[in-house]
Amino acid sequence: MDRGLLVLGTVAGLLLLSRRANTPKKPPRDDEWLPAMLTEYYPDAPPNEVGREGGPRDRMKAPVVTVQDFQRDPVKFPYVSVASDLVLRGEKVPYGTRLYLGAYPDIVFRLVDTGSHFLGEKKTYVKPGYEPLDIATDHGSNLGFSRKTTVYRIDRNDTIKPNLKPKKDR
Repeated sequence: MDRGLLVLGTVAGLLLLSRRANTPKKPPRDDEWLPAMLTEYYPDAPPNEVGREGGPRDRMKAPVVTVQDFQRDPVKFPYVSVASDLVLRGEKVPYGTRLYLGAYPDIVFRLVDTGSHFLGEKKTYVKPGYEPLDIATDHGSNLGFSRKTTVYRIDRNDTIKPNLKPKKDR
């Protein structure tokens, strides 16, 4: 009898474990900090590099805002443009979603751009398990974003509409 209960208990335990293993994982919540690998892109790149860098306008045709713009005048340039996948944490990311980077708590980042290296199955992971995020900086700058690992979270309730006015006095 004891042996039969032991076998029955073992089978029931294995069934529970296999059911749990086959249950789809829930995507992480937006307020969870997850790993990210940062790179830099240059909206003011010379003509021969524009194809790779994307040019001076984001995905909604608004001017890209660089880290240097934000540092010079955070009133005129209230955020830094970031390129990423259009789907993060299992859901579409609205234009202008607020991005928080653990390594840069004093900079306001917005997800406003994308690129072929960030989309779906073509997404390029420099480091497996680390979400690729591309930070807009001035061409030739070396601010230390490239290849930096940090953590990130997003706030889909904090978004902006595209500002289609061109930047002046750059």
